[in-house]
Amino acid sequence: MGASGCLTLATQFQSGSINVSSKRFTEQEVLGYLAYEVLNANTDLDVGDQVGLGGTTTNFRALESDEVQLYWEYTGTVWQTLPPKHDTVISDPATLAEKARQEFEARHDLTLLQLAPLNNTYVIMTNPQWGRDTGVKSLSDFASFLADTEETITVALNAEFQNRSDGWPGLLEHYGLDRYKQQLDVRNIDSGLLYQVVGNGEADIGVGFNTDPRIIQFDLRVLEDDEQFFPAYNAVPMLSTATLEENPSLRDPLNATSETLTTEQMRKLNKRVALDKVNPQTVAKEYLSQEGLV
Repeated sequence: MGASGCLTLATQFQSGSINVSSKRFTEQEVLGYLAYEVLNANTDLDVGDQVGLGGTTTNFRALESDEVQLYWEYTGTVWQTLPPKHDTVISDPATLAEKARQEFEARHDLTLLQLAPLNNTYVIMTNPQWGRDTGVKSLSDFASFLADTEETITVALNAEFQNRSDGWPGLLEHYGLDRYKQQLDVRNIDSGLLYQVVGNGEADIGVGFNTDPRIIQFDLRVLEDDEQFFPAYNAVPMLSTATLEENPSLRDPLNATSETLTTEQMRKLNKRVALDKVNPQTVAKEYLSQEGLV
């Protein structure tokens, strides 16, 4: 479904009200205002602004108790953090979305709409010059590079990622990197400094989040997770099934918004808020206008 032409059926929307919430960080506030603005512009609903409500638990409880009716969640969070919580990692975005969708419909009476292409998962990123010099473009390439060199590679990790099983230890095992541990000089770096440390060449590689705008700021290169170790964290509008049944035409504008949100696009929107200091509601409005969604 294309973005254009899908928002012309305003007469089909039913009257009512909906509260849109979000978590309290840059990307979530942008996502929250994207939903708020696209529904305000294309429905007859009274749309309430609860953007920046709190963390994952706060938003989920508010949704279940019908204090809010919609927020954007991440498929990996739905699967691994929210009840019933699964330990199994699913890296394929479509498979994960479908399993989460079926389970949440049956267990919580919640509907997951179309997932966005953006995937805010962990990534291993490289210093741009190191990436050009080595030609390493994927994590498998990195394993091959280590097999062919005796160089010591400096790695910047935060404490949590360094120790959790689905972080560095699991990544080493998954890609067979544990045999090269003596070549990896791992340094514990505060999360807020990781991108700068790698960008400035104080480390060759480091861990980050895929949609963080500092990837653009420091021209970092993200290594492809070609053997799918990291779980998928695609953003998806999540709302009460009752709300969707009462207002079925909510679906089109939200799905149309989701379709446009690639990882690269989300980095740019995050950059405008986090680095350029533009108000997230303004960023959301301007983006929707640019895409012909409002």
